[in-house]
Amino acid sequence: MARWSPQPTLQLPKGLIRHCYVEPLVRRVADALCGPPKAAVWQHRAMAWFDRWCAGQLPEDLDAVVCYENAALHTFRAAKDNDIATILDAASFHHQWQDAVYEPVEPPDAHAQINAHKDREIALADHVLTVSELARDSYVKGGVPDDKVTAVPMGADLSDFSPPESRRMSSEEPVTFLFVGHAGRRKGTDTLLSATEALAKDGVPHRIQFAGDADEALFADAPPTVERLGYLGRTDLVEAMHRADVLVLPSRHDSFGRVVVEAMATGLPALVSANVGSKEVITDGENGWEVPAEDPKALAEQMRWCAEHPEHVAGMQEAAVAAAQEYTWSAYRERVVDVLTSVIEEKSLHSDTSRASL
Repeated sequence: MARWSPQPTLQLPKGLIRHCYVEPLVRRVADALCGPPKAAVWQHRAMAWFDRWCAGQLPEDLDAVVCYENAALHTFRAAKDNDIATILDAASFHHQWQDAVYEPVEPPDAHAQINAHKDREIALADHVLTVSELARDSYVKGGVPDDKVTAVPMGADLSDFSPPESRRMSSEEPVTFLFVGHAGRRKGTDTLLSATEALAKDGVPHRIQFAGDADEALFADAPPTVERLGYLGRTDLVEAMHRADVLVLPSRHDSFGRVVVEAMATGLPALVSANVGSKEVITDGENGWEVPAEDPKALAEQMRWCAEHPEHVAGMQEAAVAAAQEYTWSAYRERVVDVLTSVIEEKSLHSDTSRASL
């Protein structure tokens, strides 16, 4: 069953791995038999069961536990009983920020319980790891002390993402903007469609390609500048990036956005909204641009500039590639080890001081 699981164990020593089959089994059954609201509720129940299982397995001679949000509460309680440092791995924004930008899938009562569960986890965490400075800010604004939160930007596997053999050059073809991911409101697809429609009416030559699945209703009246590529495998995705001129990701809500790093590694400058965590990879005007979220006019104006300055856009390739190299998984490991070491040392120092005072 472990071999068939979609969750890789990255060649970890077999003696260090424990598999809990209840959580993934419940999630798969719920996804198959329930609609999205009920499936989301069952998913969180399964994560709580997994958390209780982990708490029961927890050795006493640990320096720290690192737990994913929604599955940390009981493990953190067990760790606190043994004076073990507790570190919360937060994959997204603080729930207050999330609730301000999109509607939850689960029913209101269940959503309130989930948020209360997250708050208890945060309260028990000695430290919180976020995937971007933007996500970190959301936790600080949500009431978490500034010194308890550290941003450790995600890494990306860039082994297949490299620039084309021949350097990008401006051409007679319209500038091509590439969107990668689920084309829905959360990713700002409606904002992007409004921007391209305005440019098309003004006669600005350009093209937008969408790679990935989509909320079909958003494309009912899409202008002729839009081209749907569908889901692309890794090889086809890299080829699409090589053919494009600019990656565009105008999300309402994206705690990081790994595709930005992947695209920049192929030499694409990136055009992102202020609500995309990976905006920190971008130096505005050098290897990409940042525009306000949910602002079709601002997005259209930057796209217009790109369409009118293809030579400048093509000349950003080297700067984009160089910036992406700082966000590999190797770089992530170095950053996260430093943070974990610091948290453990601080916890140990605090424990020693407390014992001395007694």
